[in-house]
Amino acid sequence: MTSGESVKQRKRQKRIWRGGELDADPFLLPQHVAVKATGPVKRAFGFIRFATIYTDAVTAYDSSPLLGRFEWSEPISAYDGIALRVLPCDRQASSFVAVVELCHAGNATRNLVVYAGEDGVDASSRWRAWGRALKLPLLIEDREGTLHPAERRLGALQISDPQPHAGANPLSARRPLTFGQSGQPRLWAGRLVVGGRPLAY
Repeated sequence: MTSGESVKQRKRQKRIWRGGELDADPFLLPQHVAVKATGPVKRAFGFIRFATIYTDAVTAYDSSPLLGRFEWSEPISAYDGIALRVLPCDRQASSFVAVVELCHAGNATRNLVVYAGEDGVDASSRWRAWGRALKLPLLIEDREGTLHPAERRLGALQISDPQPHAGANPLSARRPLTFGQSGQPRLWAGRLVVGGRPLAY
């Protein structure tokens, strides 16, 4: 195996999820979650992350029976979005789990899992619900482990696919022909009748 192939294989290797099932409700904020560490080092020290998710911030502490307690907090604006990932549960990848995770913009150790389960339908609905609740964009992970926006956006506006133009309805009410582009009636002196209604009526 060449060095390039080795680097490519390491890049494609995803982390293993060993935290069990988890389902925080985005409709009842604030939500409290307890997430077991999945990395080998933090698992060895018995770390568990206890976090509270508000509409505008996350407060948490990482607790270890050996190393103690480490508190931290982040505003929701510090997160890039809500990511949907599919992770193996063991090294043999005999089973997989769908994970919904708050992804921090600059510090991956501040990422926070809010859903983990084998039901892809539940994961998709929770993913979208968390995005709406926290007003964060939706992200999805590809096979290379890279996150991409799930929806096209122009700034804060979501871009949808072009829709066919609906033609004019011949039965719809139209503006009287006596109105010009300005909306004012076209009244000519030769057509005015003393004591009569304007032609627009």
